[in-house]
Amino acid sequence: MREMTRLLFNKRFRKVFFMFLGFFVQFWWLGKIKKFINKEKVDSKYRAIYSFQASKFTTVAVEMGGLIIKLGQFISSRVDILPKEYTDILSELQDSVAPVNSEIILKRIEEEGSGTIEDVFTAINPEPVAAASLGQVHKAILKNGENVAVKVMRPGIEETVSLDLATLKVLIAFARRGTKIGKFVDLREVYQEFEEVIIEELDYIKEAKNIEKFRENFLGFPGVSVPNVYGELSTSKILVMEYIEGVKINEVDKLEELRVNKKKLASILFLSYLKQIMEDGFFHADPHPGNLLVKKDGTIAYIDFGMVGYVSDPMKESMFKLALAIYLKDAGGIVEAFDDLGFLRKKVDKSLLTKNVKVILANFLDGGFNFNNLNKDGFLEELREFLYQQPFQIPSRTTFLGKAIVTVFSICKGLDDNFDIISITKPYVEEMMKSDEVSAGKETVLEQVKNIFLKVIPASRKIFTVIDQLESGEIRIKPSKAFENNIIEHQAFQNRKIILALFGTGLLIAGAQIIYESHQIGMTMMVSGAIITLLQALRKSSTKGRRYRRHPFLKEKNEKGRSK
Repeated sequence: MREMTRLLFNKRFRKVFFMFLGFFVQFWWLGKIKKFINKEKVDSKYRAIYSFQASKFTTVAVEMGGLIIKLGQFISSRVDILPKEYTDILSELQDSVAPVNSEIILKRIEEEGSGTIEDVFTAINPEPVAAASLGQVHKAILKNGENVAVKVMRPGIEETVSLDLATLKVLIAFARRGTKIGKFVDLREVYQEFEEVIIEELDYIKEAKNIEKFRENFLGFPGVSVPNVYGELSTSKILVMEYIEGVKINEVDKLEELRVNKKKLASILFLSYLKQIMEDGFFHADPHPGNLLVKKDGTIAYIDFGMVGYVSDPMKESMFKLALAIYLKDAGGIVEAFDDLGFLRKKVDKSLLTKNVKVILANFLDGGFNFNNLNKDGFLEELREFLYQQPFQIPSRTTFLGKAIVTVFSICKGLDDNFDIISITKPYVEEMMKSDEVSAGKETVLEQVKNIFLKVIPASRKIFTVIDQLESGEIRIKPSKAFENNIIEHQAFQNRKIILALFGTGLLIAGAQIIYESHQIGMTMMVSGAIITLLQALRKSSTKGRRYRRHPFLKEKNEKGRSK
C-alpha cells in the first residue's frame, strides 16, 4: 500500500494505471448489464470494447515510449489470454520512437568511453539509422577506417523501465484478484519472464556475449553471418559492432534486384532456426525483418541480440514428439505432447480435446500438409478462436519462442509461396540420425519409431487375419476389380514395409549388442537400422501416385476399345 501511495504521485504511473482502471470499469459495467441484453448484442459490445481498449493502449504506448511499447508487443503474442480484437491491433505496434537529440547521445558516448569522440572515431553520423524504445543506433567510422554500428542506450531509460515494471507489478496484482485471467494463467510467471528479458536488454555486455555465443554456434554454417563485436570499445550502455550493409529480408523487390534466390533464402532461415531450437537450445528471440539483413552475396546477417531465449533438453524432446505426432496426424499424440510442453491447463478433458484436434487436422490434405490453408483468413480465424476457447495456455518461458517461430514461418512463406516444412526438415532429421552425437532429439526420434513399430505389428496381424479369412472362405465378399487390385497392392506395400522395418530393428538391436566389442561396427549398424526403421515409419504408399500416372494410358486404351 505504501508503494502504491508513492507511485500515485508520479504522473507517468497515474496515466497508465488509470487507463487500465478505466478498462476494468468497462468490463465490470458490461458484466452487470449483460443479463438484460441478448447474447449477440453482448458479444458485439465486448468486441467493441476490445478494439477500443487496444487502440487506446497503442496510442498511449507510442506517446509514452519506454517499456509500454515492449509490453504491447509482448502481450500481442498471448492469444491464450487476449481475444482477436486485441492481438490484431497490438501486433501492429512497432518499437520505433522519436530519436534522442544527437548532442545528448554523443555526450553519453563520451561519458561511457575512455576519451572524446575524436579519440575513437573519425566520424559519427548524428542521425540514427534506427531508434527504439530503449536505445538507438548510429553509423560511425573508426580510426582504422572500419565502418561500425554504435548502439547507445537512451539516457534515463533505466529509471523509466524501473517505474514501468513497478506499474506493471501493481496492475498484475489487481488482475489476479479482480479478473478471471488469473484463474487459468500464472500472471506472476508471465511478469517474471517479461522482466528478465527486459533487464537483460538493459545490459549491452550481455548482448555482446550473446553475439559471441551465436557466432560460435554458427561457425561453418553456410549462408548465415553475425557482426563482429569490438569488446574493448563496448560497455554496459554502449555496444560497438561491425556495420552490416544489407536489405531487410522481407524487401522482396530489392532482393530480386540483387538476384538473390528467395527459395534458398527461406530454406537457410528456417534451417538456421531449426538448429537454434533443436541443437543449440539458444535462439534469437526477436527475428523481425529489421533484424534479418540480406547481404549482396545472399548471406543472412542476424543483428540485435538483446532478446534471446533458451530451450532445455526436456523441452526439445517434447517438441520432437509434437513434430512427429503432427507429421503422422496422431491427434492423441499431439495432445500428449502439448501436455508435456505445458500448453494444457489443469483438469483438461483430453478426450474432447483430441476430437477437436482431429477437426484441425482435417484441414490438411491426405498424404501431406496443405500449408496454403495457413494463409487463408478463414482457417487462421478458426485456429485463433480454437486456441482462445479451448483449454490452452502458453507456458512460461515459451512466449518468445512461439512468437519467434510464427515470425520466421511468416517470413519464409513471404519468400517462397511453396515453402514446405516437411521436405526441408526431413533431410535435417536424417542427417541428425547419421551423426555420432547423442542428442535429446535423436533419442526422441528413436523412441517414437519404437512406439510406432510396436503399433504397426498388432495392426498388421489384424490385416493378415482378415486376409486369411478371405482366402479360406470364412468371409465372402465380392469387391470390384479395381478395389481388389488396390487391396493387393496395399498388402504388398505393407509386407515390404514391415519386412524392412523388422530388418532395421534387427540391425539396431544387433548393433547395440556388439557396440562394446566394436564401437565403429556397432554404431554403424545401430544408425543404419534406425534410419531404415524411421524411413519405413514415415514412408507412404505410392499406390495413389501410380494410379494417377497410369490414368492417361488407361483412358487411351479404353477409347481404342470403343473404336473397335
